[in-house]
Amino acid sequence: MAQDQVKVAASDPREPAQGSRDEILRAAIRLFADRGFHETSMSEVAREARVSKALIFWHFKTKEELFMAVLNRLLEPYFIDFTEESGALNEREQILKLVEMYLLFVRDHANSVRFFITQLLHDEHRGEGLGSQVMQLYDGYRSLLTSLIAQAYGSGLCARGPSPESAAAFLLSALNGFLIEFLFMGQSALDPQHALRMVREWLFDETTQDSPDDGQVLA
Repeated sequence: MAQDQVKVAASDPREPAQGSRDEILRAAIRLFADRGFHETSMSEVAREARVSKALIFWHFKTKEELFMAVLNRLLEPYFIDFTEESGALNEREQILKLVEMYLLFVRDHANSVRFFITQLLHDEHRGEGLGSQVMQLYDGYRSLLTSLIAQAYGSGLCARGPSPESAAAFLLSALNGFLIEFLFMGQSALDPQHALRMVREWLFDETTQDSPDDGQVLA
């Protein structure tokens, strides 16, 4: 019996804890972002995280597994339950909410956005799987925005203009422009209130006087 207990203790170590895993992921995020997947070694991750290389392999069997864990960690904020967020809002309010969420996400998660852009541009092998994940999220956002614009047309909340697909594509192009400006020019380039005001004027033909909620401060 004593021998069995020793075996259990040896196969069920108390270390490493969740804290060490988080440190490893934070270090890997920094290194993968700066150097790319191929140029980053597990030894460098260990030095950056101030842990042993053996501890890294306790958590992650391969560098590929570590990279996927980094992606999953960075993708977590991208998954938004919009059904819960939107509640009883009408189509106009849901569209404005989607735009607001996009802008606030860019503002609050700029580092992860930079990480994904860097990986997609400079690491072709790793970028294939990552690209499909990011595009699934982007396509989901575009589909929801297109559907809401179509519903807003149908309910008379905004005058019919270009097709819902074209209107959503135009709006996304503008939002992506805000994204690029923010990444290159910093916080001063991102004005969520100004963007929402332009959406109201362009899509819903509203002026500032028509929109009593225009002055509210976004969190």
